[in-house]
Amino acid sequence: MTAIRIDELTYPALEKILDSGIDTLLLPVGTLEAHGRHAPIGTDNFCAEDIALKLGERTGWPVAPTLNYGVTTGLVAYPGGIRIPKGQYAELMETILTGFLEMGFRRVVIINGHGGNTESLGLVVKNLIVSDPGRRHFIVIDWWHFDPELLEEIYGEGRKGGHAALDETACIAAFRPELLDETAVNSDEFTRFTSGLISAPYSSAVLVYEDGDSTPDFSHDKAVTFIEKLLDKLETAIRREVELFNKSFGSG
Repeated sequence: MTAIRIDELTYPALEKILDSGIDTLLLPVGTLEAHGRHAPIGTDNFCAEDIALKLGERTGWPVAPTLNYGVTTGLVAYPGGIRIPKGQYAELMETILTGFLEMGFRRVVIINGHGGNTESLGLVVKNLIVSDPGRRHFIVIDWWHFDPELLEEIYGEGRKGGHAALDETACIAAFRPELLDETAVNSDEFTRFTSGLISAPYSSAVLVYEDGDSTPDFSHDKAVTFIEKLLDKLETAIRREVELFNKSFGSG
């Protein structure tokens, strides 16, 4: 099944989808910011969009255009970084989500590719359910946090993720390997977050969050295996949330 992109539809075609009873929309969001010297500045957008499209193929749920700008902070000083302040981002997301609700969707599954967006997204979706409790449903997925143990299963014991590190590089390697520059990786430049130390801007565009080996792996085959297993787990979890919501509040 090919994913349905709503921006490619005529309005009668979209109306037909809504009239058919499909009430769930996938919305990818990310940002523009540096991802090391080896990965594109649109990594967060590409990963969110490609994961959303794959989920759309599996579920039949339509996919909205990607919101390509977000809450970039410590990496905004690097070329390519665009920053929307948290408050403005929250207002923008509330407007967008309200528009999709008014369009006729009951549920929006947000595939988030950027950690800077997470706080604002959580606040917005909780605020939006207040005015119509039990009728609106939002699911926010931070895909890179969803199953960190999967990295060790595919890439080996002690392998960890991070910004522009193993997990994000794997996502690009699976979907858009032509955008990667394997020769540009320099592990000496990786920044390890340290308790009690703040560096602004970040001293490197590759950020390691925990002890372990976060070195990017450019294997396309491993990356595809990683993403397919991740998609399996995401689909199962999202469908479970939908099922529970419908049991709690009814499917009408």
